[in-house]
Amino acid sequence: MTVRRKLVYSIVTLGLVFLLIEGTAQFIWWRLEERSLRYTRYQGEQVLRNDGINFMKEPDDVLGYTLKPGNYPNQLWINDQRFPQRETTPIKRRPGYLRVVCMGESTTFGNNSVSNYPAYLREILERDGRGFQGYEVLNGGVPGWVSDQIALRVKYQIARYKPDVAILYAGWNDFQSYDPLGIVPPVSYFESTYTSRSWVQRTAGGLKSVELLSAWYHSKNQVVQSATVTQNSPEQNYRFLVRSLDRIVADLRAENPKVAIFVSTLVGRWPAGTPEEWAKIPGIWWMTVHKLTPQTVVPFVDQFNDQLRDYARTRGLDAIDMAAAFQTLDRAKLQWDWAHMSSEGYELMAWNMFFAMQKAGIVQGQEDQRYGSLSAKYRLPEAAAENRRR
Repeated sequence: MTVRRKLVYSIVTLGLVFLLIEGTAQFIWWRLEERSLRYTRYQGEQVLRNDGINFMKEPDDVLGYTLKPGNYPNQLWINDQRFPQRETTPIKRRPGYLRVVCMGESTTFGNNSVSNYPAYLREILERDGRGFQGYEVLNGGVPGWVSDQIALRVKYQIARYKPDVAILYAGWNDFQSYDPLGIVPPVSYFESTYTSRSWVQRTAGGLKSVELLSAWYHSKNQVVQSATVTQNSPEQNYRFLVRSLDRIVADLRAENPKVAIFVSTLVGRWPAGTPEEWAKIPGIWWMTVHKLTPQTVVPFVDQFNDQLRDYARTRGLDAIDMAAAFQTLDRAKLQWDWAHMSSEGYELMAWNMFFAMQKAGIVQGQEDQRYGSLSAKYRLPEAAAENRRR
């Protein structure tokens, strides 16, 4: 047998061995992923058993659960695209229209389909915005979701809409899920609650044999690392939020490189209000564990918002400092618990988002009398006095 023929036989043999290995890996991956998807749906079912608003949610293989389309009482509609709004938005872009998508949790979902900041932002843009033939605003808020679920939805649905503007008012459920005074969790809340194995990488592509080996290595390395983590810090505690934000940004830009992404800080009511009012507002579980009062939890909100500010700055994204905008307003009147807004609170949020889009040069137009009257209505006395002195 000639050297050339030996070489050909060797290459063919190696090729067949590789195909056998990759074929086996493909089959193993398919079986593992099928099992994982079933587990995620099952866990979603278990979570919804104890959910007070499970009538408008349903289990999902990838997300754990999602919104259930339908018409519900009290001006609540969830359309077939699973957005809490009556109108649907075609994936195909309409010429001359500005498309905005708002992403978050229950504070984005709002009180109903007409009392939420995406709905008010649409009204403001249609009434006061200039520069476009029309405006589309999608409400991507889902109550109870953490940032991992928002990132997955962006990848599998929202990115396909190719928004011009993406607004992220997200993180309250991450803030609740991770104890700032506890041990740093080795995996995210979503992974620990909804996934059966940490090997699952739904964004994986390429050779499954390589992916399986990589996942196996990282899962082993994860165990070693988690055993040594004993101290907490904001950077470590909220690293899963940052990971999700990175995925969201990457997937949005993959579909539309010119998308303008705004990251907003969060408005916490603490410590505004009386002891009697706070006695009626359920706290976060780790507040109870550590016996934290509304006053003592404020620094943790500040730390969390600092993470969001730093993220926007280091990634070159637009920031909306919503927390700073509400500092001079009476949050005890604007918020009915520590995070959620009244109808006029959501409207004020929408105005600040409109101003941020103006500042970024995306839309033209100016505020009308409505914003002035609203802000004056809720301005704190000391802030009003300071404004008069200026």
